[in-house]
Amino acid sequence: MPLIGYSYRPVALGRRGMVASAHSYATVAGLDVLRAGGTAADAAVAVNAVLAVTQPENCGVGGDIFCLYYEAATGGIHYLNGAGRSGSRASLEELRRRGMDRLPVTGPATVSVPGCVRGWAMLLERFGTRPLGELLQPAIHWASRGYPTGSLLSQTIRDYVVVHTDPEWRRIFAPAGKSPGFGELLVQADLGRTLADLAAEGPDLFYRGRVGQAIARRMEADGFLTPDDLARHTGEWEEPISTTYRGLTVYETPPPTQGLVALLGLNLLEGLPLADHPPHSVEHLHMLVEVCKLAYADRDRWIGDPAHAKVPLAGLLSKPYAARRRNDFDPSKAQSHAFGDPRGDTTGFVVVDERGNLISVIQSLFNAFGSGVVAPGTGVVLQNRGRHFSTDPSHPSALGPGKRPFHTLMACIATRADRPALGFATMGGNGQAMFHLQVLTNLYDYGMDIQEAIERPRFLMGAFLPGDSDDMTHVEARVPAEVLAGLVAKGHRVKAAPELFWRCGHAHGIVLRDGTLMGGADPRGDGVALGF
Repeated sequence: MPLIGYSYRPVALGRRGMVASAHSYATVAGLDVLRAGGTAADAAVAVNAVLAVTQPENCGVGGDIFCLYYEAATGGIHYLNGAGRSGSRASLEELRRRGMDRLPVTGPATVSVPGCVRGWAMLLERFGTRPLGELLQPAIHWASRGYPTGSLLSQTIRDYVVVHTDPEWRRIFAPAGKSPGFGELLVQADLGRTLADLAAEGPDLFYRGRVGQAIARRMEADGFLTPDDLARHTGEWEEPISTTYRGLTVYETPPPTQGLVALLGLNLLEGLPLADHPPHSVEHLHMLVEVCKLAYADRDRWIGDPAHAKVPLAGLLSKPYAARRRNDFDPSKAQSHAFGDPRGDTTGFVVVDERGNLISVIQSLFNAFGSGVVAPGTGVVLQNRGRHFSTDPSHPSALGPGKRPFHTLMACIATRADRPALGFATMGGNGQAMFHLQVLTNLYDYGMDIQEAIERPRFLMGAFLPGDSDDMTHVEARVPAEVLAGLVAKGHRVKAAPELFWRCGHAHGIVLRDGTLMGGADPRGDGVALGF
């Protein structure tokens, strides 16, 4: 079955170190750290800081971070939960007092504590060898002196000029109501000063110092955060969750992230004959779509902040539970399950160092430019993760004070015989778990290399265009029309998407095999994988 143009780039190769990230400047910054002897943790902070400048629509120091870290010295896999919490004024009663029956999509009411900077500090404290100030220098350079605007960023700013009315946001990204054109220099002077202050003063700048105070003042009138909420923030080192699949152990980030969904999907697929069907055939796509529906239905029922809601992880991840759920799969027809909102802008990247340490990172503002709110004088765009709280008081993720919201963010590491085999992460909001399942099965059911596994056509379910139904399946148009017709015949609602649809994620991965590093970067975005 011919598929048009699925191999756009060669696999990146290396032996000593590798970075696969969503922007060339970030990948180079990470490689410079690795070549100078830094660890994967050191390089990850440098990479993320540059991405915070060059991908301001997707990520930044005003957002949250999650990491999985394989520590070569011990063979352990560690999970960093760098998510912030809702403000102490956040409650359903307060929402009603403000005359609101639901949370808005953007604006101050959606802002939770930004956890990214504290997460960087925790990562370096445990696994780093370089000071934060040194690692921030490339990001300070690009923010202060500017960099050429890519087409994706230019288009996103153009699209959101009518959405984000915050005067600070418009002053930085759309002066005179106009976005920078392709190749035009984008200077973020306030952010450059903030990063320079962070290099000099450390992370307390964001939680007790100048930046934290500016955030609190901006939230005073119509947000939920207070100065104490920022001052009290910390992340946690916790245990990842995992399952087995095709001889691998696959680790994902636990609730409040949706990493559970990918593991549920793998458990379901393990008992189905996926590889008996050609990739991107009707049978292959039908099976994946239906498995995603089953896994997402469990997500929407169970995931919340484990500190405030009981999430039955052991039962959900058990193989007997998967066997029972598998009985709901019908190979002959599509079935309906509820879906959430597929929108979301994020960055995911992977780093391996010459010591054998591996880190998979996912970091985000959520929607494009998050809340659309910039703390005055800081250049810091604040996330809108709080929009994902439920207004149903019985839901595990009901709005309340001091709670971590549900996160679409997720990162993955896979091991074979206790040795790292894969690091993987992708942006894509609600679709991230779908993309994890599609890429991992391309790798381990169909034997593709990491670049082909990333580039192969993907699907995304959900309503995000006018007139879409909740169960609409958007399939990249490189899949032949007769396959789409076959899915329709099984009862699926299908719409052809662009051949390289940016909403289908910008995935990045590194495969480790016999001492060689093999990296893949997504042609749907601006990413680059490089090794040495």
